[in-house]
Amino acid sequence: MNRSLFRSGIALLLTAVLLFSLFVPASAVLGEGYYTTLPTVYLQGQGAEIFAEKGNPRSGRIDEIDVPDGYIGDAAKSLIGPLLKGLTLNQWAEWEDIFVDAIVPLFEKLALDENGEASNGSGSSISGVSNRVNANGKYGVNAYVLSYDWRLDPCAVADELNAYIKKIKEKTGFEKVNLIGRSIGASVVLAYLKEYGMDDIETVIVYCGSFYGMEAVSRLFAGKVDLDTKGISRFLDFYVNSGKLGEENADLYNLLKDVVATMVKTGGLKLTTSTLERIYDKVWRDVYPRLLVKMYGSMPSFWSLVGDADYEEAKAAIFNGQEETYAGLIEKIDNFHYNVLVPSPQILQNLVDAGGKVQIVLKYGIPMVPTNDMVNAQSDMLTSVYSASPDATCSFINGTLSQSYIDSLADKRYVSPDKQIDASTSLLPEHTWFIKNVDHRDMPDSITALFEAIYEYDGYMTVFDDEAFPQYLYFDQATQTMSPLTADNMNTNEDWNMNYFQRLARLFRELFALIRAWFESKF
Repeated sequence: MNRSLFRSGIALLLTAVLLFSLFVPASAVLGEGYYTTLPTVYLQGQGAEIFAEKGNPRSGRIDEIDVPDGYIGDAAKSLIGPLLKGLTLNQWAEWEDIFVDAIVPLFEKLALDENGEASNGSGSSISGVSNRVNANGKYGVNAYVLSYDWRLDPCAVADELNAYIKKIKEKTGFEKVNLIGRSIGASVVLAYLKEYGMDDIETVIVYCGSFYGMEAVSRLFAGKVDLDTKGISRFLDFYVNSGKLGEENADLYNLLKDVVATMVKTGGLKLTTSTLERIYDKVWRDVYPRLLVKMYGSMPSFWSLVGDADYEEAKAAIFNGQEETYAGLIEKIDNFHYNVLVPSPQILQNLVDAGGKVQIVLKYGIPMVPTNDMVNAQSDMLTSVYSASPDATCSFINGTLSQSYIDSLADKRYVSPDKQIDASTSLLPEHTWFIKNVDHRDMPDSITALFEAIYEYDGYMTVFDDEAFPQYLYFDQATQTMSPLTADNMNTNEDWNMNYFQRLARLFRELFALIRAWFESKF
């Protein structure tokens, strides 16, 4: 296989993975063993079960993309000829058609129609309502999880949420409930608060929300793909070091990350990424709108994650002359974007000023997916801290705030122990918590302890009111526990600051260790 074909194959694989990576379940329920006096309504993110027939689990799930045996191999074979034609003659139309026709059918049942509706009758299960108080007179934090169709317009789901809350109040006899929304669930909560306010809500938590867009989604929708070599290396470092890839091939993964890091130091990886970006500019800009409009781009919920800086560009790219066909969908996403997302910081501030208890919880210290220009930002892998806080001042992912900046602050209480975040500039400084070392998709049980503390506090809890839950917290991946962030555990990733010679030396040690292990296994 020649080098051009090899690189092109990598490009196709990367961009396909990029699209499928949007399907990142955020559906885990809150931790068990935590209780609140008032009923708590939880809206999980994307990933909850979607069935072929709404309300009928027996009809089968359609939210798990099922790739038939041999499908990928057959598709790859059909692409070889058109790919060679594109590479040699720069004629890509046939390849584009075959590639799109291979991917779109996999999402046919899950995708929505031109109006952003599930016209095929698919949908979520039905959330039952009863008084689920326990023997101690409290409610488990998972007692009331709204089972909603996460593909749909957050404003429509907000109406469903309102009806659900009314039923809970009726069944339990309480005048108010607590509310928490995570990821896309946070978009629904914002839509709910805009439409219904907090008359029925005691305390609301916006958890891993995206006030200025979830950059991993937002940039992709706008066609802004940027492959950063250092970002790729950092991302690989995090995943290998986190143990998320498993222990079976840990030595090989460690070797791989150091090979990539060494290529970054020598400029070798830049040659590859530059080639991928050139192919992207030639081909993928034509392909990705055709894919997205039949996949995630058909879902108003994913549009709720597109920030204002990317929104109109994303619409122009994805609908691309088909605005009349998708008028119903565009009306929905425009309504959420301009009436909910853009003014959402002010909506929350107005609620607080009127006496509402609004809390924000987010994560950081995780490299952004290395496919956009935000790879150096503090993030939870998908959303920047700036967007999720919103407006906190941050250093780069592998840096710190300058000492001159910190010295200029009149109130330094809001600066994180690792000197990477200043929460004083965020929307609600006294009511925003930052959890380090856990990514957007993870929902460890220990984080639920913070939610319980917030809900059970007598009054409007601030980041200074409970020593166990200060503004900055650290999640230990090894023990799955959470504790206050300190100088001892702030865990700046040492790999990111290694120089070329340190990386190269470790690479050779790992390579020799693998060779020795191989010989020992054979002889």
